[in-house]
Amino acid sequence: MNDTRDFSWEVVKNLGNFSEGRENYSKELNIITWNGRPPVFDLRGWRIGKDGIKHPLKGISMSKEDLIALRNLLQSIDIESMEV
Repeated sequence: MNDTRDFSWEVVKNLGNFSEGRENYSKELNIITWNGRPPVFDLRGWRIGKDGIKHPLKGISMSKEDLIALRNLLQSIDIESMEV
């Protein structure tokens, strides 16, 4: 478990990293608990501090139902044909 100021978190399971732009930063999908609450799916960036500990950055936590809805939405979009 990790504590930072007013909150704590524990990564229960890492489901995968999908962006590792720099050696001290990654974007991950995890199952995580925040402040001892029930686990949720969590999509966010992480920074490895000078102390060697991963620190959470901005992200989003969601229920299993929300993650399924997001997966279905992404599958319905023709991302290859989009210009961004």
